[in-house]
Amino acid sequence: MKNITSRLRHLLFPAFVLSVLALSAQDIHFSQFANSPINLSPGLVGAFGGDMRFVANYRNQWRVDPTPLVPYLTVSGSLENKIYYNKGKYDRYITAGLLFNYDRQGDLGLTSTQIGIPVSFTHVVGRNKFLTLGVTPAFGQRAFSTNSISFDAQWIDCVYDPNADMRENQLFQNNSLKYFDLSAGLNFRLQSGQERSRLDIGGGLHHINRPNHDFWDYNVSDAPGEVRLRSKMSLYALGLVQLTDAMDLVGQFQYQSQGAYRQVVYGIGGRLHLNRTAYDELALQIGVDFRHRYRDAFIPHVEVLWRTWTLGFSYDMNSWSEVKGLTNGRGGPEVSLIYRLYKVKPLPVFKSCPFI
Repeated sequence: MKNITSRLRHLLFPAFVLSVLALSAQDIHFSQFANSPINLSPGLVGAFGGDMRFVANYRNQWRVDPTPLVPYLTVSGSLENKIYYNKGKYDRYITAGLLFNYDRQGDLGLTSTQIGIPVSFTHVVGRNKFLTLGVTPAFGQRAFSTNSISFDAQWIDCVYDPNADMRENQLFQNNSLKYFDLSAGLNFRLQSGQERSRLDIGGGLHHINRPNHDFWDYNVSDAPGEVRLRSKMSLYALGLVQLTDAMDLVGQFQYQSQGAYRQVVYGIGGRLHLNRTAYDELALQIGVDFRHRYRDAFIPHVEVLWRTWTLGFSYDMNSWSEVKGLTNGRGGPEVSLIYRLYKVKPLPVFKSCPFI
């Protein structure tokens, strides 16, 4: 039975690979989407308290043994720095930064590497109301390895021979490609003047130029560039309501669409402030999200907020979908780390950044 299962997997594998590489792949995604702001929308570039922000994200999905699934590894990192229009005024500024994304998936090690240069402009549009417009031009590369490809012709008398002729001609002309990508977004921040309460609502349009994602050689086809990365739309709402001096209610919502794919994620949590002493703040946040795509994931998460550091951990649990049978109900862990830096302002013109 094991040999039959193994052979069936090798028989179906080439067709699966071809379909994955021929279609426009979905983007990388994080369950902690609020803790990966630039990937959520370029409009969130600069939407934070402080002068600089460092963000790191790590996701390792489906690393379950034993399982026929292969793991998905995703790493992201970003740096943002605010540049103020006028000295001594900190509510109007430009934010420039650097974004790095890396994703590896599948038996062929399909990798996607992207370096972006996010830029945004933030303006005051009313009392405690801020509007941010951001863009992220990026340069990317996709590649895969052909070392693990196998075909049914290499099975001889029910025995797999990796040295046998695969009887395939011109399967792939390229196994890597480079492309330019452009995304843009808009964010509106409504913030309480006296309390911690705030609300971010906005959206992003990714892959505006629909970059080429075709591994076939341009010389082979009369119509090169037929396979293009589909544009993706993201809508979101991120809110925090101060209930008491020591307790906040946190909620978040995300909707994404890319081609035929749709995804809705929503969740709620509570934040308990254990220490509110200035420069030594400590808070604990616990919540849960639900990803509605095929009713497939229940995502508990916890965050520790200390001073200007935020450490988040979540774990996808495939509790309802058909994938549950393959993953034993498990999805994958995800870790996020955020650090915000406040630069010391000159004393005569010192004023706290309006964002919290």
